[in-house]
Amino acid sequence: MLLKSHISKKTAIVSLVIFALVTPLGAFTSYMIGESMVGDFSIYFDRIMAVVVGIFLHISTTILFESSENHRFNLIKFLIILLGAGIAFIGH
Repeated sequence: MLLKSHISKKTAIVSLVIFALVTPLGAFTSYMIGESMVGDFSIYFDRIMAVVVGIFLHISTTILFESSENHRFNLIKFLIILLGAGIAFIGH
């Protein structure tokens, strides 16, 4: 996809390497912040996780619902998502 967007092969490889390193870098940064801070940041964990989960939900629902032609609402896709969420709650 990157090569089809008329960027150089070198730029595409560098972009993919940076993208691949973001998650380990984030995990390492989180670990270092947790180890080096003197304050108790665990009291903020719920708030931080709420923001992170909200971002993930926004991205995933945008991908799920905006992927259809003309961005039309798809009732079957919505019902399948609800079914999957229900199964996840039952299994938990």
